[in-house]
Amino acid sequence: MTLRFESISLKNFGPYRDIDDLSLTTEPESPVVVIHGENTLGKTSIFRALRWCLYGAPEAGKTPAESARGLADYMNRPARADGETNMQVGIRFSANGQQYHLTRTATVDGGSTPRVTTDLRIGANVVQQASIDAEIGRLLHPQISEFFLFDGELLRDFYDRLNSDRERDLLRGSIESVLGIPALQLASRDIGGMRDDVMQRQVKAMKSQKEAENARRRLRELKSQQESLEKDRSDTMASLRKAELDLEDVRERIATVDDLKADAREMEGLEAQIKGGEAQEKALREEMRGLLVRGWLAPARSRLVSALLDVQTKNDAAQAKQKEIQGARDQVELLQKQIKGGTCPRCNQELPPADAATQRALAEAEVELQRLRDAAGDGPDLALERRIQALIDTKTIDIYRDKQDQLNKVVSTQYDRRRRLSTIKDRLKDNDAAAIRQLGNEQDRLEQAIESYQTFFYKLAEDETKISTEQNKLAGLLRKLGGGHPALAAEAYFFEYVSSLATQTIDRYQERTRAEVESTATNMFMKLIRNPEGYERITIGRDYKVDLVGKRGPSMKTSEGGRQLIALSLIGALKRAAVRGGPVVLDSPLARLDLEHRENVLNSWVPELGSQAILLVQSGELTEDQARKIMGKRIGQAYRIYRPNHDPEEATIERTQ
Repeated sequence: MTLRFESISLKNFGPYRDIDDLSLTTEPESPVVVIHGENTLGKTSIFRALRWCLYGAPEAGKTPAESARGLADYMNRPARADGETNMQVGIRFSANGQQYHLTRTATVDGGSTPRVTTDLRIGANVVQQASIDAEIGRLLHPQISEFFLFDGELLRDFYDRLNSDRERDLLRGSIESVLGIPALQLASRDIGGMRDDVMQRQVKAMKSQKEAENARRRLRELKSQQESLEKDRSDTMASLRKAELDLEDVRERIATVDDLKADAREMEGLEAQIKGGEAQEKALREEMRGLLVRGWLAPARSRLVSALLDVQTKNDAAQAKQKEIQGARDQVELLQKQIKGGTCPRCNQELPPADAATQRALAEAEVELQRLRDAAGDGPDLALERRIQALIDTKTIDIYRDKQDQLNKVVSTQYDRRRRLSTIKDRLKDNDAAAIRQLGNEQDRLEQAIESYQTFFYKLAEDETKISTEQNKLAGLLRKLGGGHPALAAEAYFFEYVSSLATQTIDRYQERTRAEVESTATNMFMKLIRNPEGYERITIGRDYKVDLVGKRGPSMKTSEGGRQLIALSLIGALKRAAVRGGPVVLDSPLARLDLEHRENVLNSWVPELGSQAILLVQSGELTEDQARKIMGKRIGQAYRIYRPNHDPEEATIERTQ
């Protein structure tokens, strides 16, 4: 069975307002569709539109419930601004000789989660809503979609995932599904059941009582072991299904409370901030109280300053009078010496003899000195000035004002925080923040449980193989012992043979397919890599661990580009070996490769992908001229994404070939 895309329609998805039936049809001689677009134009939007239409989730690894909350982000913003509410993607494809038309529509009307409806038509027949996912899964199951729809990021991680024990176990089921192994294992278990029934009837028909008893005992032991394993399988499967259903329910509940989760986280942050703000406010008030205790005279600063000015003015006046008195005293002393005779105390010159004028001047100077002394009163009180200066606090007021400003800001911020907290609590009044956190913890627990159940199934398969081997031995023994019913013996031999053949066939098929994938991947890698003579092969273990073997042995180190080439080789080999075919859609698959390796990929790898390959590339990977030069007639359709109005939120697609 091979699925082929024929066209895609986009309405208000990402930057695309209205793309109607973009043709994706290809012919065997021209199986490649190339869509060119620079970064941010909308290549990945096309890729995610395909995933969303097929599986209800735009991104790999997410369920529809997980994607529901972010789905509105894909709605074309200009269309939403114009009042449109519907986002729609339609895919026309063919499979099994029938025509399919799948349409998925999301109504984004301002609610918390968009309403999604799906319509699938096979020819003229409408598929019931409840059966759509199963029908799509039958054609191209989500578990194997990553081998048909992958982007550069998935490609980059693919090699590392296969070399991580945990990730490889998760990928193992997908790889085996691609190769059709689970269907063979189910058929083998059915054959084993029929063989066990014949063995029971054969034991009842045995003639020898002793031999029959021994056979019955051994058969009961094996049957008990098998029933125990089947019970473990059944119980584990029930637990797995319950865990998957619970996980789906938890994811749906998480999807519906994503905004509330954000509110809960913000509420916790606000509560912590308010608590810290309260401590800061208390500390500021304590500091301000301490300032008042230590600087109790600070409020009287203005009065003390005024008093100081008064004292300083009086002291200045007193000092000026003292200076005048000193000048008058010096004048009196000079005149007295002049009268007595001698030398001038200032210039040391001989003083002239005293006369009547000198006597009058002395009398006047003594009167003036007395007058100044009488008018001077008390002298300057410098001690008082120093005491007042010591009482004046020049720092406390400024510090206090700074603390007051800080306190005002804290109080204002606390008010805003409490108001925001009150608003959030109103929204969360019917939801417990702890319960919302518990949902996230429950999701982690269920995912770990599912992983452990899947690991347990691998161990069950090993135990079932051991029991099957023992049952085959017992069947051979019963055949040798014989019985009273030749037809029953023949039937037992037939089912023993078929069961053994089925087991061997599955083992041989797994080994042959592994060897085939290993050989094909090695051949592809040698065509892709520069200087292939430096490499021996790619090895793939039974657990699908991948190793690059060089001339000097295994575990050869390689670059990011080398790991990408290994991933491409392995995916190409799995695609060739797959029991179900489908188109391959690659978003930016060449970004980490140089031009030579890009040419090798396009010339050697893309043609191996089957009847349809859709490449979404930017000019840094592959220009339009390079695409035409390298792939030539293998390009069936070529398109270019561009912005018609230079608006980063609107894009359209035009055909170039």
